Amino acid sequence: MAYVDGMSELTSTALSGAAVVISLLAVIVPALSGRQQRLRDDRAVRSERYLELIALVEEHGLWVVDETYDLLEASQEDVPATMPLRRTPTPSRTARVRARAIVSAYASTSVARHFHAWQLALEEFEAAHDGLFYVVELNGPDAVDPSPLVPKRDREVLTRQHLADAVNGQLVQERRWRRVRPRDLALRSQGDAGGY
Repeated sequence: MAYVDGMSELTSTALSGAAVVISLLAVIVPALSGRQQRLRDDRAVRSERYLELIALVEEHGLWVVDETYDLLEASQEDVPATMPLRRTPTPSRTARVRARAIVSAYASTSVARHFHAWQLALEEFEAAHDGLFYVVELNGPDAVDPSPLVPKRDREVLTRQHLADAVNGQLVQERRWRRVRPRDLALRSQGDAGGY
């Protein structure tokens, strides 16, 4: 009889322990699922903003390349046939404000650093471009040599490519995060970076 009482006490202790585990799981699993959903949502928004950032930057880059082309083609007097000019409109300055806001709110340190380098290259190109047009206003179009714009254009293209590479690297990393196992997510939430 003592053996049966001991078994029933052991069974009731095991059942109580199981009930506690089930209660904890009922609280923890939905919390982790909600956290995972918020993380997925945050990554999706960040990905969308990165794509918008690249579109804004590429709009400026297209203007830089086309403006340099137009100025160089228009200044070549030794070419008998004139090439058609591209006449890409100057992007609005508010687009650059939007790009800065995206970088400020969503960008990683690497993306922000590359964006800053691109912005400096763009401003350098714009300053040289504006200087050329100032000379044209004062002395006419024949007084200007647009060839100094070429290295500034090339720097803008290079820094824009580095920015795109940084954004692409960030997006690839975000895709990897989507594929993590719940155990890895739990390790990260405890402060263990797990190599990510």
